[in-house]
Amino acid sequence: MGGYETVPGQPSSSAGPHAGPIPYQPPAQIEISVDFTRPDGQRTRPLLVENRRLYVDEHYISVWSPVLRAWCVECPDRELILANVQYEHVLEMLECIHPTYKAVDDQSVHILLPLAYDYQMEGLLHRCECFLISHNLPFLEKVWIADRYKLNRLLVLCLREMRPNSKVDLNGSRYYALSDRVKVLLLERLHGAAAPEEILEPPLDLEPYQRVSDVNFAAVRAKTGRLYYVNPYYMAAWSNVFEEKLCSASLGSEEMFCPCTHEELKAFLMAIHPPQLRINETNIGPILMSACKMESPALLRKCANLLLSPHTQLSVFVRLSLLDRCFLHEMLPQCLQMVLRPENLIQMTQQTTYDCLSTRAKAAMMDRLGVLLENPGLQTHYCARCKATHTCGEVTWMCPQCKTYSTDSSLLRSTVTNNVATATTGTSNQIIGMSR
Repeated sequence: MGGYETVPGQPSSSAGPHAGPIPYQPPAQIEISVDFTRPDGQRTRPLLVENRRLYVDEHYISVWSPVLRAWCVECPDRELILANVQYEHVLEMLECIHPTYKAVDDQSVHILLPLAYDYQMEGLLHRCECFLISHNLPFLEKVWIADRYKLNRLLVLCLREMRPNSKVDLNGSRYYALSDRVKVLLLERLHGAAAPEEILEPPLDLEPYQRVSDVNFAAVRAKTGRLYYVNPYYMAAWSNVFEEKLCSASLGSEEMFCPCTHEELKAFLMAIHPPQLRINETNIGPILMSACKMESPALLRKCANLLLSPHTQLSVFVRLSLLDRCFLHEMLPQCLQMVLRPENLIQMTQQTTYDCLSTRAKAAMMDRLGVLLENPGLQTHYCARCKATHTCGEVTWMCPQCKTYSTDSSLLRSTVTNNVATATTGTSNQIIGMSR
């Protein structure tokens, strides 16, 4: 039934040129691919866009868009013709809302916003708004986007950034394209009006899933806790456990039980349903555990992205413990690359929960300790020859002043006193690596 494929990959320690922290790479071990150009057991409804077909699950798109849901109900056995849109744009939208979870960027946001607005996809609008809030754009460009697509939280933040002496181009095309309401708000703010109250990001709750509806009609509960109503086809797209239940159970005849706690089920539902709870350091625990128990490769990848990111405010030991508890052992070496000093790794072995780690996690720590002890003065570096990080058994250091070479790794430790820099071929202050 499922068309959501986990593509295995090989662990990669390559991280590009090193400058400070190790550059982040998404985990290659969990790849989610969906071929929308071919039907399968779940995606059987064709969308005709520019005389080309894309196949979707009508239950899945109904969860995201009431407009598409209405069209599916009105035309139950016909292909849906999407007019006045481009094929590549619709494909971009599908890759964003499906478990492939393609990220919104500075180019795709301008593609996704019109589609999300026209199809009333509040979850996708929310994702685009969150991206725009943290992304740098010209002031009036942001205001125009917020006005055009009714992104009130973004508009309020723009108005709060204004000052009475702010320079705003009142003669440009973007200003004339604003609605009268927003023009008044801008002019009042320029003349000293008080800033509007900030609109907080609305909290997510499961109230829509506490009653049966045309979209959410299957009852599900954890080992303990209350009952929720979900769309089983949508759940099957995110969970291998539900996909198996979908194949074996007669839907609607009885409750379906999940192999997780009530809190983990709540976290799972909020993480996969629009607008999709943003994963952070405070909520990753139950979300990651639910992704593991519900066998959700897509959600596991989202959690792994956070755990392996150098910007995450979690200790390496906590990250290691979470990956270990969810049996993501192939990601342990990449996680441990964040440890650059052997004494820090030894401190990790003195944690009170160290004994809770699996033998495989402890072995990965010892492997990393061996690398650090073998080259105690060798910092994380990028090899100009093998184009990888952490793959050189021997490094030749070059002084950029006298142009002499040495294999003595202690030179790196004495760079402050001896003013010895490292260089790659033709470039100062880098490294020439020689693979062994």
